[in-house]
Amino acid sequence: MTDSLAAQIIQLEYDDALPIWRHTIFMRLFTMLIIVCIPVYFTSVYLCIEQGIWYMAIFDTLAYGIMLFAVFSPSITDNIRYLCGCGLAFLIGAGFLIAIGPSGAGFFWLFAFPPLTSVLLGERPAIIAQVINTALLFTIGIAFHYQWLHWPVMEHFSTIIWYVVVINFIVTCAIVTQSISYLLGKLTHSLHSTLASRQATVIGLAKLAEYRDNDTGAHLIRMQLYAKMLAKQRLSDEQVPNELTEAFIKEISLSSILHDIGKVGIADHILLKPGRLTPEEFEHIKSHPVKGAKVIDSLLKYAPKCEFLLMGRDIAGGHHEKWDGSGYPKGLRGESIPLSARIVALVDVYDALTSPRCYKRPFSHEEAKDMILAGRGSHFDPALVDSFMVIEQRFAELSQASLAHHSACYES
Repeated sequence: MTDSLAAQIIQLEYDDALPIWRHTIFMRLFTMLIIVCIPVYFTSVYLCIEQGIWYMAIFDTLAYGIMLFAVFSPSITDNIRYLCGCGLAFLIGAGFLIAIGPSGAGFFWLFAFPPLTSVLLGERPAIIAQVINTALLFTIGIAFHYQWLHWPVMEHFSTIIWYVVVINFIVTCAIVTQSISYLLGKLTHSLHSTLASRQATVIGLAKLAEYRDNDTGAHLIRMQLYAKMLAKQRLSDEQVPNELTEAFIKEISLSSILHDIGKVGIADHILLKPGRLTPEEFEHIKSHPVKGAKVIDSLLKYAPKCEFLLMGRDIAGGHHEKWDGSGYPKGLRGESIPLSARIVALVDVYDALTSPRCYKRPFSHEEAKDMILAGRGSHFDPALVDSFMVIEQRFAELSQASLAHHSACYES
C-alpha cells in the first residue's frame, strides 16, 4: 500500500502542476481581452447596425457573451473554459473571413487558434486545430471562387492569390504552433523532474526521522492524505481562512510530512525507549519542534521564498501547539498558531491514536474520534474539528486500509 500511495501522490502533484499555469495564462489573457474588446465590441456592433449587417452584430454579441461566461462562470471546469476560449478564436476568425474577407481581422484570430490550443489543451488538440483551420480556409477559397461569398470589392484579388496567402498562412502557423508545442513539452518534462526531485528530497528528509522512530514510512503517506483531505474539507466550509487556497492545499500535502523532522536531534535512548518517559526525558522530546524549525530554517537560507519549506517550518515548529495556549514550544493560542500547524496537529494526533506502537494498542476510529471531539476548543481548532467530523469516515477507511497492510506485512 505504501509504495502505491506514494506513487499516486507524486503523480497527483504532477497532474496538478500544469493546470496551475494553464489557468493563469487563460485568466490573464482573456481578462485582458474582455477589457480591451469593450470599445471594439461597441464600435463593431454600431458599425454593423449602421450597415444593416444585423447577423454580425448578433454574432459579436454572442462571442462577447461566451467570453464573459468562460472567464467569470464559477460552475464550469477549466477544460470547458479552455475549449470556449479556443473555440472563440476560431469562430471569430471564421466569422470575419466569411463576412468581410481577408481585409478584416479573420486571419489574425485563426492564426491565434492553434497556438492557443497548444498552450491550453496540449499538442494533439493543437494538431486538430491546424487541420480545422486548413479545411476552413480551403472551403472558403472554393466558396470565393464560385462567388458564393459577397465580400467588399477587392481589386485584383483572385482565387490564386487567396490560396497563395492560405498556404503561407498554414505553413507559418504550423511552424509557430509546433515550436510552442515542443517548448511546452520540454517545460513539462523539466517541471516533472523538478517536482520529482522536490518530492524525493522532502520524503527522504522526513524518513530520516521516521526510521529512527521505528516507523515503516506509512505514517508519512497517511499524514499527506489526512492533511490534504482535512484542508480540502475546510476550504468547502463556511468562513474559510484567507490563507486557505488550492495552492495551500497542494503545499500542505507535501509539507505535512516534515512535521517530525526535529526528531533527528533526539537521542536514541530517549526516542526509542519502549517504556514510559521520565519528566526529564519528555522535556527533551518536547524540544523536537524547535529543532525541526531550525533544520528547515537552515534550508530556507538557500531558498528563502520556497513556499513548501516556509509552510514546513510552521508545521515542524507549531504542530504541538494547542488552541487554548497550553501546548509547546511557544504556548501559542488560537489563530496565532499557523493554519498549517493546526491542521497537522489534528491529523497527527488521529494517526498516533489509531496506529500501533510498541507501548500501546491502536485505538479504534470511534475512540480516536471521541478524543478529538473532547479536544475541540482546547487542543484543536474548533472549525477543523467540525470539518473532520464531516469526513471522519474517510479517515476511518484510510486508517483501516493501512492497518490491514501493516498486519499483512508482519504476517508474511
